[in-house]
Amino acid sequence: MKMKMKIEVEVISEETIKPSSPTPHHLRHHHLSFLDQLAPHAYVPFLYFYSIPNSHNHTQISTHLKKSLSKALTQYYPLAGRVKHNLFVDCNGFGVPFYEARVETLSLSEVLTNPSLHELNNLLPFKLDGFRDIPLGVQLNRFRCGGVAIGLAASHRVADGLSIYTFVKNWAATACGNESVSPDFSAASIFPPRNMDGYNGVSIPKKNDIVTKGFVFDGLKIEALRSKYAESIGLKTKKLPSRVEALSAFLWNKFMAAASKEEESSSTKLYTVVYIMDLRSRFNPPLPQNSFGNYYRAATATPTLVNGEERGGLVRQVIEEIEKIDNKYMRKFQDGYEEHLDFMRRRMERAAKGELVTLTFSSVCRFPLYDADFGWGKPAWVSMAAMKINNQIVFMDTKLGDGIESYFSFKEEDMAKFELDSEFVELISPIGNVKKSPFARL
Repeated sequence: MKMKMKIEVEVISEETIKPSSPTPHHLRHHHLSFLDQLAPHAYVPFLYFYSIPNSHNHTQISTHLKKSLSKALTQYYPLAGRVKHNLFVDCNGFGVPFYEARVETLSLSEVLTNPSLHELNNLLPFKLDGFRDIPLGVQLNRFRCGGVAIGLAASHRVADGLSIYTFVKNWAATACGNESVSPDFSAASIFPPRNMDGYNGVSIPKKNDIVTKGFVFDGLKIEALRSKYAESIGLKTKKLPSRVEALSAFLWNKFMAAASKEEESSSTKLYTVVYIMDLRSRFNPPLPQNSFGNYYRAATATPTLVNGEERGGLVRQVIEEIEKIDNKYMRKFQDGYEEHLDFMRRRMERAAKGELVTLTFSSVCRFPLYDADFGWGKPAWVSMAAMKINNQIVFMDTKLGDGIESYFSFKEEDMAKFELDSEFVELISPIGNVKKSPFARL
């Protein structure tokens, strides 16, 4: 196993980038939606790595990014504001902190060949659990080889993953002088904000014992797993399990098998799986992809058995739960916020007492990750970083679309159970297969 390399970063400048045009007075208050108010009080990391042609130097790149960001913020003005009281964003053009940093010790190729997700956090402008009222921060990292990494930390209270990926795509289009699509800011009218007295949102506790590792699952092996589950379950719908659903079922079974072996008191705990899903497509008609804000909902299942004939049970239950979230459900959810808020409170209380153990799956597959071309080509790699959220797995397409990268966040002893499982290891691409992903196998 290769030793992970340490990324040492020196911040050499800091500037606040403001929108190139003042935000109109009638847009100065961007109301948070109910789903925004429920979102975790944390930053979500986004990292874009670029191999830069020799015709571009770092000074030109910096100037280019700052000017285009300033223009892009006139459309995405909430990102230049400040969050107030979990109710609204004050959009008075305060600006986005923009840091420039020098990576002294490594070249871009060294980072891409053997990345450490915890070390990648050094390429971000903020600590992810050090939440502030700033919606967005940017850090331009210069590598000694000429390559760069653009690190973003985006407030989850203001936007979900698709919103930020779409923003970066449009920022890049602006940088190239191309037409960009204006965001749709109607989230607060669809999910009106509520009185949240007594509810401070989902906080992300600081957990030093949580490790995050990246694995890439081979595309052909995922398809074989998908076919296996399709044959083993009887679905009410004709829809076959997706790649993410099949992987989720496989990993859930591994997680539960390990838990049942070591914990005699597991019968007193409730083990649930949470599947985070995008809601834009659940409306009739679907909401546009440029809808900005938090548009996600959790489909929850509690499979009873993990062995034998029930191995595909999670796939069946998750698909059935997702099918329930249709346009009719969405309309009911819009009116029944108090019931949902009570449900969230009860879950948080049970989790705090150790009575509830949750494994959360989230996917950004098929999101416009690699569409961010600022004028020097598409990214060599788009990644996340270490988030230290226990029992969470995030899925992301590989650059070539021939596999799925994954970000596992677990306690170290739980992570080891996956890494030592022969069936798990069999699904992962060979060590050093950089064509598929920068992640090493273990």
